[in-house]
Order: sequence, then C-alpha cells, then structure tokens
Amino acid sequence: MKGSMVLGKIKGIQIELHVSWLIIFGLITFTMATSFFPENFPEMEGTMGWILGAIMAIFMLMSILLHELSHSIVSIQQGIEVKRITLFIFGGIAQMEREPDDPDKELKIALAGPLMSLLLFVIFSIALQVLSMLQVYEPWLVIFIYVRNINLILVLFNMVPAFPLDGGRVLRALLWKFKGNLREATRITSGMGNIFGFLLIFFGVYLVFLGNFINGIWFVFIGWFIKQLSESSYQNTLMTDMFTKIKVDTFMSKNVIAVEGHISVEALVENYFYKFKFTSFPVLSDGKVIGMVTVDSIKALQREEWDRTAIRNVVIHLKDDLMVQPQENVTQAIKKIFQNGVGRVLVMEGGELQGIVSRTDILNYIRIHSQLE
Repeated sequence: MKGSMVLGKIKGIQIELHVSWLIIFGLITFTMATSFFPENFPEMEGTMGWILGAIMAIFMLMSILLHELSHSIVSIQQGIEVKRITLFIFGGIAQMEREPDDPDKELKIALAGPLMSLLLFVIFSIALQVLSMLQVYEPWLVIFIYVRNINLILVLFNMVPAFPLDGGRVLRALLWKFKGNLREATRITSGMGNIFGFLLIFFGVYLVFLGNFINGIWFVFIGWFIKQLSESSYQNTLMTDMFTKIKVDTFMSKNVIAVEGHISVEALVENYFYKFKFTSFPVLSDGKVIGMVTVDSIKALQREEWDRTAIRNVVIHLKDDLMVQPQENVTQAIKKIFQNGVGRVLVMEGGELQGIVSRTDILNYIRIHSQLE
C-alpha cells in the first residue's frame, strides 16, 4: 500500500505499517499521557505517562497484527498465498493472492482472526488476575485492562454479520455453502455491510450533535470505510465471477498478423507498426511462433542499425507468461498480461497460434458484457 513502511517478514509475509497508523499511535499516547494518567494517578511522573501510553499503543498494534496474521496463516494453509499485511488507521488488511474458491476455506479463514483476538482476551485477562494478585503497580495494570478490552472489542465488532467484516465473511461462507451461490451470498452480506456502515455514520453524526465531536467523526469515518468496502467487495465478486466464466476463445482477436523473424527492424517499422498501428506482433520462424516483437523491443537500437538488424535478434522469446490456452479464463489471461509487461498474450493450442488477447480486448468485452448482462 502506498505510504507504507516495511517492518519485516513473518512466515514469508511482508508486514507493512501505513503512515496513517501513526495518527492512532499519537492519539492513544497523547490522551493517556495528558488526560487519563494525570487524572487517575496524579502522583505519577509525567514521563511515565508517555511511556505507558506508547506501550499501550504498541500492544494494540500487536493485537491487530496477530489478528491479521491468523487470517493469513490459515489462508496459506488453505492454498491461498498472502503477500503482505498492512496495518493502517482502521485496523489491518491482509492482501491475499485470490479469494477462497470454497465456502469451507472462507469459513476457516474468516474465523481465524476473531479466534486469535478471543485467545488474546483470555490471555490478558489471566495475566491481569495474576498481576493483581502480585500487587503490581496499578498503572501497569491499566495497560492489560486496555489491551484486554481492545481484543474483546475486536471480536465483537468483527463478528458483526456485515461484509467485509469477519462476521460477514462467516455468514457469506454459510450462505454460500447452503445456497451454492457465491454471488447471491455476497449480495446479501454486502447489503448488510452497507446498512451497518450507514448506521455507524448516523450514530457518528448523532454524537457530533451531542458535542462528542472526536468520537462522532471517528464513527462517521469507520462507517464510510465499511460502506465503501462492502460495495467494492460486491463489485469485485461480480467481476471475479464473470472472469472465471468467460473463456479466452470467446473474445480473442483471430486472424492475427504475424511477422517473419528474418525481416529487418526497418521493414517491421515501415510495413507493420506504421501500417497496422499495433504496438506488437507475433514472430514466426519456419512457420512456428518463436515469440513477440514490440515497439519497446527496438527502442534500444540506434536508428542506423534498423536496416541491418533482423527481428529475431530483438524478439521476446515465447514463454509461459506470453501464452494462454483457448479454454483458459479471463483471470488467467489478465494475470499473464500483467506479468509479461507486453500488454497482451498469444492464444496457443498444440503449438499453433489461434489468436491474441490484449488489455483493450478484455476491457471492451467486459464493458459490453456488463451492460448487456
């Protein structure tokens, strides 16, 4: 995520801290140091209040990290890779490689986070009892009370059955399992996410009118954030559902113009790039596709070298991320298009060129399909 700093890796997952989280860190530390501790423990030295406030904020950060890490580890166990976890102002986001393709996987991943938060609640509760019995300095107990309560709030808030909260994902998994329709399950739970977001916004506005400005604005932001996520999540599900159903051969461009590898770059530019207005062409040798040549392929060449350089010397050789099968779906084609950096893939079957698919082909097909369907 833009504006994030990398903290390190855990289990191969990159942990990032978004700069927005510094706002939470500052608010918690400042509030505890200047308000809570001076009012409740007037004998405490001022510096100690700042230290305890900072420790409290760090414990909160670790609780959210463990919550997201639990989701991620279970996700990896279910065969879905997680590239990174980003901790930001509203909590944390685990970037999964793809959405679960099975309701049981979705259920396990969704429950992992709240179960970790519940475990932390129990651990901090036990620790608090032990420390109380040992008569530890009372301000230190406040930290354990605060973090214990934060984890309980994480459990209760995240288990609200509103997508994309964990509770919404649990409900979606159950509806998906019993109805057998992911799209319908997502529609229902996203609708509940929208309603929950609006309720939080209205509650926030109500608090503002009562004079509780900071908490009111906070609820408005959280409500707006959940509402936006629920709407975008439903749209993403629709797109993913569409992508997995549409096969490459339904929208690929056929009758592809290919060039022979022995012709010069000069001839390529004059007779193909300028004539057909395409930025890349498949390259043939003895009737077989050996790769692709693009405008970028020849940019490194000096102009005077064009007439004595054959295309085969600047070709991007055929490899997996340049090819798709006709029966592969849009998701697989898009993934390869973004991997290869060429902006298109060749549709190959049995070593023969069947067609070509570009980003523009996909976008145009999706736009028309979404309007008609």
